[in-house]
Amino acid sequence: MPEILSQQEIDSLLAGFSAGKSPGEIISTQGEKEVVPYEFRRPSRVSKNQIRTIQTLHQNFAESLGYYLTSRLQTPVSIQVENVDQLFYSEYILSVEKPSVIFTLSAGENKGEFIFELGIELSFVLIEKLLGGGVEIPEIGKKKVVRALTQIEQNLIRGIVERSISELEKAWGMIDSFKFKIAKYESDPDIVQIAPSSEIVLVISFNVSLADKNYRMTICYPMFVIEDTLTKMTLQRFMGVKKHTPEEYVKYIAEKIKTTKIPVSVELGQSEVTLADLLNLEVGDIILLNTGVDSEVKVYIAGKLKLYGKPGIFGGKKAVKITRIANNEEG
Repeated sequence: MPEILSQQEIDSLLAGFSAGKSPGEIISTQGEKEVVPYEFRRPSRVSKNQIRTIQTLHQNFAESLGYYLTSRLQTPVSIQVENVDQLFYSEYILSVEKPSVIFTLSAGENKGEFIFELGIELSFVLIEKLLGGGVEIPEIGKKKVVRALTQIEQNLIRGIVERSISELEKAWGMIDSFKFKIAKYESDPDIVQIAPSSEIVLVISFNVSLADKNYRMTICYPMFVIEDTLTKMTLQRFMGVKKHTPEEYVKYIAEKIKTTKIPVSVELGQSEVTLADLLNLEVGDIILLNTGVDSEVKVYIAGKLKLYGKPGIFGGKKAVKITRIANNEEG
């Protein structure tokens, strides 16, 4: 049965005849393949499918960490994977700012160590929010503070990093089992030597968006740390790495809200006394309030008037029965 030419092949033949080429020249031109240069000094140790798997895996990690930081800081936090690069370890170290916030993490089972690096600006913003401040980087005069973290600040950031590596373990759990542990903290990248300078490392760069500002964060894996794990990244496992649906995240946030603790206080009443009377108060003295026995009391949630109620006893303990919701004008 004669072979039928495709429309593209017919168009190529007609274009070749118009240019004065013989059929043999046209066919030989069609058989040519594009030559792709290969850099022997920088071998590609990770395939495209593996890169896609790693990117999806770390995006899952980024989203989980973003939701945790949102609930912890009470500020919207979004984290996205920007790039997955293969570099020499020396190139990565040169790209890290000084000073920085670098935690070397043990991968367990003699697999070696890798780097979890937070930008110094991001670290200061996280510390400010953890201490109840705003989202601005501290300043002295008109200059932003650029220095290594103090011991107290390191301990605050360590709590964030410990939760981060817990989420990272869960993300890698779809491919392999890891037990990550913080090995040490450094502020100078030149001191951190987890691999030879010529070792190929896999660098995952993240963009952290917090209060309309963007900050950087990176994870650096030497190839010998994840080499065995890369061999387990089959197509089936790759298909198994999926993003969570919006419904799953709504459920996750709802569960977190249920366990969130907020301060509740009750104001039984008010009274005005002179400073002399205040100084002369003794045990057993009575202060008269401006509320009656049957009067409603104010219930404050996180320092804001939200409810009214009546005091009483429930289960042998002092309690307040809610009677109505406060108006916005009253709060």
